[in-house]
Amino acid sequence: MPRSWSSRPRAAWPVRLLAVLAAASAACRTAPPSAAPPASSDLSERTAPPPLELGGPQDLEEGEEPVAKQPPKRPEPVVVSDLPGAFAALEQGNPEGAAAFLAGALRQKPGDEKVRLALAHAHLATGANDLAAAALDPKLGQPSAARLRLLARLLAARGDRAGAIALLQKATAEPAELPARGELLSLLVAAGQDKDPRAVALREQLYDAYDAGKAKTVEELTAVARAALARGSTGAFHDANMVLGEAEKLPLETGAPEPGYVLRDRALLLRGAMFREKYAATEAIETYEQILRRDAWHAEALAGVAVAHLEELRLAAASDAAQRALQVNPRQTEALGVLAKVALVEGRRDEATARAQGDMLAASPGHPDALAVLAGAALARDDQAAYARLRDQAAAGNPLPFYLALADLLVSMHMYEQTGTVLDEAAGRAPDNAYVQSAKGLNLLRLGKETEGRAALKAAWKRDRFNERTRNTLDLYDQRIDPLYTDVSDGDLSLRLLKEDQEYVSGDMLAIIARARQSLDKRYALRPTPLRIEVFADPSDFSVRTIGVPSLGAVGVCFGRLITAVGPYAGTHNFHQVVWHELAHVYAVQLSKGRVPRWFTEGLSEWESELADPSWARESAELLAAARRKGTLRRLSELELAFLRAGSAQAMEVAYTTAAYAIRYLGQTYGLPRLIAMLKGYGEGGTTEALMERHLGKPLAVVEKDFETWLFGQLDAKVKGWEPAKSRGDKPDERDKLLSTALGHAQKKDMTSAARALQQLIQGRGDGYIPRMTLAEVLMQGPSWKQAADHYEKARGFRPEAVEPIIRLGELARRDGDVAREKALLREGLAIDGMSYDPAARLVMLAAVTADAPNRDYALDRAAAIAPLHPLTLGGQALRAAAAGDKPRARSLSDRALKHMNDGPLAKGPVDTLVVLALAAEAAGDDTRAKILAARAGAEPKLPAPAKQAMERVRTAK
Repeated sequence: MPRSWSSRPRAAWPVRLLAVLAAASAACRTAPPSAAPPASSDLSERTAPPPLELGGPQDLEEGEEPVAKQPPKRPEPVVVSDLPGAFAALEQGNPEGAAAFLAGALRQKPGDEKVRLALAHAHLATGANDLAAAALDPKLGQPSAARLRLLARLLAARGDRAGAIALLQKATAEPAELPARGELLSLLVAAGQDKDPRAVALREQLYDAYDAGKAKTVEELTAVARAALARGSTGAFHDANMVLGEAEKLPLETGAPEPGYVLRDRALLLRGAMFREKYAATEAIETYEQILRRDAWHAEALAGVAVAHLEELRLAAASDAAQRALQVNPRQTEALGVLAKVALVEGRRDEATARAQGDMLAASPGHPDALAVLAGAALARDDQAAYARLRDQAAAGNPLPFYLALADLLVSMHMYEQTGTVLDEAAGRAPDNAYVQSAKGLNLLRLGKETEGRAALKAAWKRDRFNERTRNTLDLYDQRIDPLYTDVSDGDLSLRLLKEDQEYVSGDMLAIIARARQSLDKRYALRPTPLRIEVFADPSDFSVRTIGVPSLGAVGVCFGRLITAVGPYAGTHNFHQVVWHELAHVYAVQLSKGRVPRWFTEGLSEWESELADPSWARESAELLAAARRKGTLRRLSELELAFLRAGSAQAMEVAYTTAAYAIRYLGQTYGLPRLIAMLKGYGEGGTTEALMERHLGKPLAVVEKDFETWLFGQLDAKVKGWEPAKSRGDKPDERDKLLSTALGHAQKKDMTSAARALQQLIQGRGDGYIPRMTLAEVLMQGPSWKQAADHYEKARGFRPEAVEPIIRLGELARRDGDVAREKALLREGLAIDGMSYDPAARLVMLAAVTADAPNRDYALDRAAAIAPLHPLTLGGQALRAAAAGDKPRARSLSDRALKHMNDGPLAKGPVDTLVVLALAAEAAGDDTRAKILAARAGAEPKLPAPAKQAMERVRTAK
């Protein structure tokens, strides 16, 4: 896209506190709002940090895969000894065994049509197409209509559409032969002849048969569904889905020439493909799984699953399903197409080209997916002549499948400008096609052309009311964007944001955008213009605007000169960091013409945001160290796969962190000018290997080795000390047993024994971050809590970038009533962690009650970046406005902060917020409310002395 997954935790903080110790107080009480808009957020006091299991984030999450995971191996074929066994073998995933027996059975009874068709199915299942064709030879005996249809399918798959049509026309000579009519109609539609008089006649015949009650079998109902789909009208999907649903409910047929399950499978495969066309991947996979429950190695169903996964960009799952299909049928074109597309998306152009040219076109000449892969590779290397040749080759038949497949590929490769060109060509050939108009509309929206994009989507909706992305996007504009959002302009910048409260957030947003653009313009000697940024309050709205469905797990996306983002309305992420990160993508995309690899642009954006504010750095050394120990850390040459095949949020975090380190290393070692030269080289179609050789003066293998030496040195310096077995990926030893004993004592609340065991561990060979943090937490529960400070400090030495020891030291300072030290520690923590609201809010309050304007403003800027509409943030802004002499602004901010003061949790706290709001009300001249708030805050027994004094002063002021 590129995407920013900027709402990440702070490297999942290296250690979560033990559940038994969860009663310990957190370092800051003021929780950020939990939902947008923040006025109605739950601001209840948080008194404990989240419990943390031993071992922290280094454990593999569900969905995270080892680097070299291979799909399961298919069982070996089993010998079949009788005819019932052969039919059972074909049904249950042993086509080789079935074929071996059925070949002999057919020689003995060449007139047995059921055996002949079963043998053909067995050969087709394994890709033995020549043997299947021989078995289906219409010159042998009296061919059934089922044999002609099956042979026609084989000819069509081989690219002999004329031969397939001739066979089906022969079969349709019988007036009652509905299935052949359905298949002939599908072939004509696939050839772009849906308006041909023959196609119209076939469609009407099938509808008449259904209306007359003549379509009674699975095959006949499937033919009617094909007629419905051929209509291409608004109700086509509904009718087809309804009829196929009827077909699925029928009992398996026993009198047909083909096995009953084969007929049902055919209906299910058609229904699965239909769901895929409507972007209903989940429903498609559920449909294919009905087949796979009977035959786990059904190649066509596995290929369908692979395509559905690919359409959702689940590349690892798509590859796995495709490889399973190819273990059964090495010539399965859909599975081959999936692997070719995955290779192209992942940057392996040579592999993609070889699969498309050598495998797919050999099996199915002129296959649109194969031509699309080759065309995508041509556009990726900026070879317009090759693209034109492939486009013209596709145009010899029906070019629309080629255009749509190519457009999907280019979107996956983030080449949106090129996607627009391709879809313009497609629309020129088929201006009324709903799929083309939908794809074109969505891409126009990605390019910021809303008027044209919405018009195209409306045209698509008139023809197809079952396209989920079309419906979602149109509903978003009609029901959310038009009534609830507004545009704010600033020169060549257009900013979309929520109308409500925009006066309280737009100024800060415009300021950070201007600051980032000024810095990046200078660094890249480039001014991308015009620029549009759309900021959404609801993550679902953001997701639909970005990808058409409400399921995107990101907070920012860059399409070029259009950025979409989740705004800072729920306190979940640092909006300033997201803006800087996404804006850096704009420069990378423009310089590379959209061809920059994901790892490079994400790493570059991370580096740029880190340079802007070191607290935004993705410091996750422990996460990378754990991946290194477990063998899941990708090398530089395969880093693109870390993004594209991440199976979990943690795996994605590893990908981002590795890319951040990689570009930091390349930038520090070779300088930004050489990275810019690489970006321009990508724009000319260059590969990473060639560009590193040309601009860094070293082959990729050498750069990779140098980077690893540097990276491992960085990790070794940032992650030191003993680690438990679960963390180090090793077998437990005596130290692990001692730690387990200590935890057992802690669970029984025997803190004395727990501390003794931990001290024994530390004095042995078990000193490290986890033992020190655990011992400190144990000590915090007893009378010797001040001694915990030394162990938190020692823990910091083992993991210098960990923020949690600082947070806990701040809690110690709070217990001790040392406000100056608590402020210093909060400031120190904020310098490391730029993503958390609580420490910033706490520092705002402490600075406000101690007349510490520098710390107030520092913390307030951070708070405003994360939760600008949080009452504490608004109160702090009111204080700053009053200090600057702008009392009307202060009053407005104070009033907005107090808007829901008598509702929900704000009626009783939390106390830090109450303190700031009391001071803000006083500064704004609202003495009555100031006194009420001060009285509420002053009733809190644990209020720091300066805050208590300030509240007493406000409460008793004359």
